[in-house]
Amino acid sequence: MASAEPQHIVEQYPEHDRDWAQEFSLALMLHDLNDSQSVQELESALAAIRDSGQGAEDLFGDPIEYGEVRAYARLTPQQLANSEMSVNSSVLLIIGLGIGVGLLCAGFGTWVGFRDGWTANSWRYWQLAALCGGTGIALSGHLWWFYRLKGKITRSWALGLAGIAVSIAAVSLIATLGGEQAIPMPNWLAPILGIALAVGAFWLPYKDEPTATRNDAAAFTDPEAWFAESTRLLRGRYGMRGKEAASVMAPAREHWTNSSLAGERTSILEEFGTPSEFAIGLGVNTGKALQRRWLLRRLLPLAIAGIYAQSIVEGLLAADRNGWDIFFAVFLAIFVAVTLYELRPANRADYVESKLAQRRAHARGLEEGRDE
Repeated sequence: MASAEPQHIVEQYPEHDRDWAQEFSLALMLHDLNDSQSVQELESALAAIRDSGQGAEDLFGDPIEYGEVRAYARLTPQQLANSEMSVNSSVLLIIGLGIGVGLLCAGFGTWVGFRDGWTANSWRYWQLAALCGGTGIALSGHLWWFYRLKGKITRSWALGLAGIAVSIAAVSLIATLGGEQAIPMPNWLAPILGIALAVGAFWLPYKDEPTATRNDAAAFTDPEAWFAESTRLLRGRYGMRGKEAASVMAPAREHWTNSSLAGERTSILEEFGTPSEFAIGLGVNTGKALQRRWLLRRLLPLAIAGIYAQSIVEGLLAADRNGWDIFFAVFLAIFVAVTLYELRPANRADYVESKLAQRRAHARGLEEGRDE
């Protein structure tokens, strides 16, 4: 009953197993199974319980642990790949950034309105330039990272560099036109525009990114295309360097070459699976790449803080400093201290081990899914 709801299947369990089924269903949902997949797992477990005459706890053990095992076996390779990404759609990424920038404008606009008066013209062209430039560069950087994780290296660099170039051009144009001059816009309009941007972001036409599945895997029947895509996934999704990816791909290349010379007619998809499936299997050996990404994600905020540090320190040391100058300086100091504390080797080791454990579970689930 693929159209049934998971809760409907839970209610069909014997009364003494219903709590177990509820926790099992929750575990499946937390590990990203959709309703159809959850229903299939719940029905399968229910059939096994009825056939065996045993209770769910006796037959399957802890529902959370069993749910994790079954979820990884049920997830498709594309779902397993998407779990490496916090956002799996570029449009959703743009929506999130639009909401963030809109709320930022609404918040600062309200503060400036109370501070200077709602009918005053407090905003300057250089502030508009900074907002446009910062937003454009942030969006370009996120799109670069997003498409790199998807293994689309060329597109990531094209969008990233083009976006940064356009942002810089926009900053230069706005600064040249206005500079320090006030924008002819009353302060009451700024929070309204911010709210309009945040709300308007929800109206963007959202849809999932098109993804390659086994149904359209014909694009990778050519061995060279298959190896190229697998290498891109290892470099993008799993963060390997070019030489690292070439090194781990060498045994597969050698095996395929030997098989071809021996006259075997097995296709490369039958031999190794899709590029995404093959990359998931190799993702368990990415400790060094995980360390690099962990370090990058913590040093980047420090670099951004360093950009703003000079102006914040100058404001703090100025003779006419105010409470806001002190607040921002204290906030910056706390942020830097916490970020430096997070750079401890113990934190890095914990992150790498937990991530590798998750990837090992993905690889095991993929193998179990193939065997079923």
